[in-house]
Amino acid sequence: MRAALPAFLAEAVFYPASIFEATRAWFRRISSRRTQGALLWISALAPYLIFSLAAGMFERNAFYLLAVLSGVLAFWYVYTPRRIAYDLGFLVIAAAPIVERVFLRIYQSPGDHVRVDILGHLMWIRVGVLALLVLREWDPGPLSFWPRASEWKLGLIYYAAVLVPIIFIATALHDVHFAPMHGPWWRVGAIGIGTFFGMLWVVALAEELFFRGVIERALYDYWRSPVLAVFGSAVLFGCAHLWFHEFPDWRRACVATVLGVACGFAYLQTGSVRAPMVTHAFVVATWRVLFK
Repeated sequence: MRAALPAFLAEAVFYPASIFEATRAWFRRISSRRTQGALLWISALAPYLIFSLAAGMFERNAFYLLAVLSGVLAFWYVYTPRRIAYDLGFLVIAAAPIVERVFLRIYQSPGDHVRVDILGHLMWIRVGVLALLVLREWDPGPLSFWPRASEWKLGLIYYAAVLVPIIFIATALHDVHFAPMHGPWWRVGAIGIGTFFGMLWVVALAEELFFRGVIERALYDYWRSPVLAVFGSAVLFGCAHLWFHEFPDWRRACVATVLGVACGFAYLQTGSVRAPMVTHAFVVATWRVLFK
C-alpha cells in the first residue's frame, strides 16, 4: 500500500483532469501535436513507474509492453489523418487491451488485497479521452462527471424502462439469479452507492463515450437513421461483452445489447453521454446489489 498510494494519488490527479473541460482547453492550446502526444505518453507511464519502482516489482518486459501500447494510443492522431478508417483503428486499439485483460499482466499486484491493474484502466481511459477529444477533435456532445438535472431525470426514466426487460432476459438465459446482498442495511447501501458512482465516473463514462458518443454518432452521421444508429451501436456494445467471462459469453452479450438500446435512445434524445451514463450506472448497481 505504501507503494500503491503515491501511484493512485498521481492517477487521481491525471484522470479527473482529462474529463474537466478547463484541462482539455489548456491541452488544446499547446501548439505542437507531437508535444501533446508526448505529454500523454509520459503521463501514461508515470503511475506504473511510481508503483513498480517503489514496490520493487519493476518488470522490463511489462514496461516495454505498456510503453508500446500507450505510445500507439497517445500518438495515433498525431500521425494519422482524420478519416473513418483510422477512427476504426483507434477504437480497435482502445478496446484490445481491455478485452485481452492486458493490464492484469502488466500491473503485477503483490497480493490479492490490492488491485493495481485499476491504474492501467484509469490511465487507458484518460489517454483515450484526450486523444479523441483533443487530438482528433471529435465532438461527442457534453462530457463531464456530473449530469444536469434533465439528464439525471431522463437517465432514470430509461433505467426504469429497461430494468424489467433486462431482468427477464438475464434470468431466462440463466445469466444471473436473484440473490439480494446480505448484511446490515448501511453496508448494502454503501456498496450500492459506491458501485453506482464507480460505474458512473469510470466504466459508464468510458463505455458511453466510445459506444454512444463515437460509434452511435458516427453511424447516425453516415446513415442518417436514428434507429440504425442506436441498434448498430447496441449490437457492437453487446459484442464487446462476449469476452466478459469465457469467450463467447453470448448470454452477457444479449443482456448488454438490451442495455445498449436504452442507453442509445437516451443519448439520441439528449446528445449527451451523461444521460446514458446514469442509465448504465443504475443498472449495474442494481445488478450488484440484487443479483449474482
